[in-house]
Amino acid sequence: MVNFFIKYKILLAILVIYSCDNSVEPLDTDTGIYSVYGAMDLNKDVNYIRIRDLNAPFTAEATETIDATVFFENLETGMIETLEGIQQEYEGIYQYNFVLDQPLQPDTDYRLVVERSDGAAVQIPITTPTKPTPQVSPLNQNCFIPIDFELEPVKGSTIALRVGFPREDYDDSVTWEDYEWRWSSTHVLEPENDSSSQKITFTFIPHEQVNDAFIANNPTRYCWDYLFKGAIYISYEHYSPGFYEQTLVDSFDIFGSTQRLGALYSDTVAIPVDTSEVCTPDCF
Repeated sequence: MVNFFIKYKILLAILVIYSCDNSVEPLDTDTGIYSVYGAMDLNKDVNYIRIRDLNAPFTAEATETIDATVFFENLETGMIETLEGIQQEYEGIYQYNFVLDQPLQPDTDYRLVVERSDGAAVQIPITTPTKPTPQVSPLNQNCFIPIDFELEPVKGSTIALRVGFPREDYDDSVTWEDYEWRWSSTHVLEPENDSSSQKITFTFIPHEQVNDAFIANNPTRYCWDYLFKGAIYISYEHYSPGFYEQTLVDSFDIFGSTQRLGALYSDTVAIPVDTSEVCTPDCF
């Protein structure tokens, strides 16, 4: 498997520092205590969670310190870690990223607790996604034979995937990260039937996916003209239950959006395809 291409839009969105009018008054305590933002990656040993005091105005004086102690608890082992906060200054205001320096385990229940000195606290449960080995079949078939990509168990989580192809044949000195890639449209997959289902299945025909990403409906070209490596690639992001929906919020609203926290990971699977020129299905 090759793990190389996915650009974490959600990670970038979370780490962007938002500037606001410094005249904004503190929020009423009924609105909330803290905003919490983080996309924790199971493939990384260190992750960051941004915490903001919702009752602090956007001024240097009000944001220079934060009255928050942050705990991260593994609910299955009982282990609790107190997270260290890192201060960042941007255009005269300060924000705090709290460092989780332990790798996350798949299919595990955690809890984040942010506590104020007066005992008021925010608690957020997090269940990490499962990390099953993808099952793909059949292999080494021609471009018109459907392929099934399956993940099981997924336990109610969401998969976002794309089918990809390198655009040019570079020599062996070029790394996979340096290839020029073309990708199909994103396919968002939920578990079959309902959240109790354990399986996600994506069935596709290689020629159709190449046509979507590469050929632009050119009827005189076929997928064997493009799969020079003899393989098609599925690259996917696997989100913890309910987290993908949180990432769909494009705009950041400091007043209305106070929690966007979850876990995910990405992976890529190479699927061998027989690129021999064959008769198309409609030529019989």
